[in-house]
Amino acid sequence: MEFFESWADVPETHVGNMDRKIFTGKNVMLVRNSIEPRAVVQNHSHPHEQMIIVVSGECDVTSGGETKHFCSGAIISIPSNEEHSVVNTKDERLVAIDIFSPIREDFLEK
Repeated sequence: MEFFESWADVPETHVGNMDRKIFTGKNVMLVRNSIEPRAVVQNHSHPHEQMIIVVSGECDVTSGGETKHFCSGAIISIPSNEEHSVVNTKDERLVAIDIFSPIREDFLEK
């Protein structure tokens, strides 16, 4: 991976109900998700610490048994191993940037 990229130049893959672009450093990973209208990212957990930046759209995030509604500009922190889910609450795509540390090897192409 190059040191500098534009999201427009990062390859996109379709995964379930979203399109995903990945930019990885040595210890941190950025993932740009474009989630289909009204789609649900099912409850899951992983050992990676995660932060989410809502770029556009609105969503409900459930984490630690609590659900909150977020709009464009929101920042969210999810501790490692905590179960969480995301619901796109609008009839438009939700665009969000996930930040993971350490990087999610399971997201990388084999």
